[in-house]
Amino acid sequence: MEEEIRVVWEEERRTLTLTGEPVLTYVLSWPRLEGAGLGGRWISGYYARLARRWRLRWQREVYWRACLELAASREAARPFTPWTGELTGETALLRSGVLSLRFFGAEVRGDGRPARVRWGDVWSLREGTPKPLRSLFAGEKGWRSRLWRALVRQGEERRQAGDCFLDGDWSQKAKKARPLRGWCLTEEGVEVALPQCAASPAAEGCPVFTLPLEGEKADAPPGKGMKNRRAFSVRIFKNKFE
Repeated sequence: MEEEIRVVWEEERRTLTLTGEPVLTYVLSWPRLEGAGLGGRWISGYYARLARRWRLRWQREVYWRACLELAASREAARPFTPWTGELTGETALLRSGVLSLRFFGAEVRGDGRPARVRWGDVWSLREGTPKPLRSLFAGEKGWRSRLWRALVRQGEERRQAGDCFLDGDWSQKAKKARPLRGWCLTEEGVEVALPQCAASPAAEGCPVFTLPLEGEKADAPPGKGMKNRRAFSVRIFKNKFE
């Protein structure tokens, strides 16, 4: 089935101007499925609508704010750097009727500091519906706690090794962020990301963890370093960029 299915990534690039001067440049990418039947059309429609929301946001409120900053810079005789926005994605896994996608969002405004988001979506192609994380652990009790322990163990190892600059109390902060909601399925296991600034400095972006599916591997020190719906995706970028 997967051999007949194609994930085509549409891309839109645009520079918005004010009196001929660039104010905001954005890159927007979203998936469109071919050969996946009705379920694929539903998934494609979902991402077309999501892309529209990001596009309108950049073309309206973010653009207006950028124009106000341009005007203030002109009045104060200061240089102005155009703002940038980006939403891109990639196919993480397409196998056995399951489609896993990974998304990256970034926005840079006048202060030059990037605000970032990252999340994953996992779909059941036949039904065209999000695949819940619990479906990977049918009949297993305590799977959520096991994954969380594996994430904490991996985070502590990386923090102590200097691979990732996490806060000293990062695990308590991370738990409040509920990172398992925006999961992504890969060949290596379940991939989750912490929101920017949730448990680490902004420069760390969105720390990523890969948790093996097998219990014995998840409980051992890792060797390698979706219920996601539109409301959650929109809430992510609103919380980060506003």
